[in-house]
Amino acid sequence: MSVLANIQACIDMQVPHDLPVFALSQEFDAKYAGLTYAEYIRDARTIVETQLMVIERFGWDWSWLHLDDTLEFEPLGVGVAGGTNVVPATTNYLRLDRKTLRSLSVPDPRTSARMPLLLDAIAGLREARGDRTCVTGRVAAPFSAVTLIIGMTEGFLALVDNPSLFRDALQFAEEQAISWGLAQIQAGAHAIWLGDCNASTHLISVADFEKWALEPCLRVTRAFKEAGAFVFLHNSEERVAGLAAQALTEPSLLSVGPGLDIARARAALPNQALVGNIDPIG
Repeated sequence: MSVLANIQACIDMQVPHDLPVFALSQEFDAKYAGLTYAEYIRDARTIVETQLMVIERFGWDWSWLHLDDTLEFEPLGVGVAGGTNVVPATTNYLRLDRKTLRSLSVPDPRTSARMPLLLDAIAGLREARGDRTCVTGRVAAPFSAVTLIIGMTEGFLALVDNPSLFRDALQFAEEQAISWGLAQIQAGAHAIWLGDCNASTHLISVADFEKWALEPCLRVTRAFKEAGAFVFLHNSEERVAGLAAQALTEPSLLSVGPGLDIARARAALPNQALVGNIDPIG
């Protein structure tokens, strides 16, 4: 079976010939290639060459071209620090008000900020590897995207103080997530890693997830699947009740956080394919 067929077997709740191994390895990959992380993400050729090296050396079944958590927010005017895979504490978030929302439009992923870097890396790796590796792009799911645009504190306060404004912000984030994910699929991505860690039950209740995060995430997931891609949803969830709610967004694979025994998750969700959840540091 091919890598993609093994992944599809897992999604179909069948036993794959070889269990796919997805390593969240990008910082390791850069270090192994003798690069700082800033050097690794400086151009598409360096990213592709590094990924080809580590795929050959370690046999990763995917290439996760995440790059960093701030990629899609720079063209909106969110002040971020490039060269790392963290959201810096000094990030200058946007103000959440009607004037700001009216000023926002979905940036063209083909020309905006560093998005062309990601698209070129996806295209280059797909050309080099074809279907032998699951080329995987990345998008922040709408709920988490809003908190990354306006900041977590302001976002969670708005849920109570100005819910209609937060809902309108969610609509914008959903439109951008779909636009930017479809661009990656068109560039050659087999899958999209859909990150929604700020909608995990570490931060919000299951009821609030169902009220705010579920339906926008579901629409994004369906758009990507209709375009022919796998969707891997990651909330770093460590509670069974949270996983059960997140499964309603219909991901191809649902990621289990490192603090939950995957056997417990499997018993609770017998019809949802799961991915995870080895803590490589612990």
